[in-house]
Amino acid sequence: MKKDKKLLFIDTSAFISLYDMDDVNHDKSVKFFTPENLGNINFIPFTTNFVFDEVYAYFCRRHDDAIKIGTFIRESKILKFIRIDENDEEEAWMLAKKYNDKTFSFTDCTSFVAMKKYHAQCAFTYDKHFTQMGFKSYPE
Repeated sequence: MKKDKKLLFIDTSAFISLYDMDDVNHDKSVKFFTPENLGNINFIPFTTNFVFDEVYAYFCRRHDDAIKIGTFIRESKILKFIRIDENDEEEAWMLAKKYNDKTFSFTDCTSFVAMKKYHAQCAFTYDKHFTQMGFKSYPE
């Protein structure tokens, strides 16, 4: 295992592209999100309970899939699952109010706060808001 691994935030759009075979980014995401590839680029993936909520809501029309995906997010050995706390929510609310020229969702704002809190500079996402906030987006 390599030293100095960095955290890679996994966004809702990434989970959707991984698990929705009809998603335009599905093949690219499956190729990117392998333990070997993440190890080669020196990342430990993590996500939050707010992203979990969005992913579950997206897939809940297919209950069995929603449970399978939700279980992976919450119990995976390769993915760190963190919870946004009350202080993080307040900081996210301040971001939401500050950037009135952007269309950030509240979940986006909680994601930015979590990335800052855990010193993550990169996200697995197809959401342009992450690059607007100065984070690097994967896959390239």
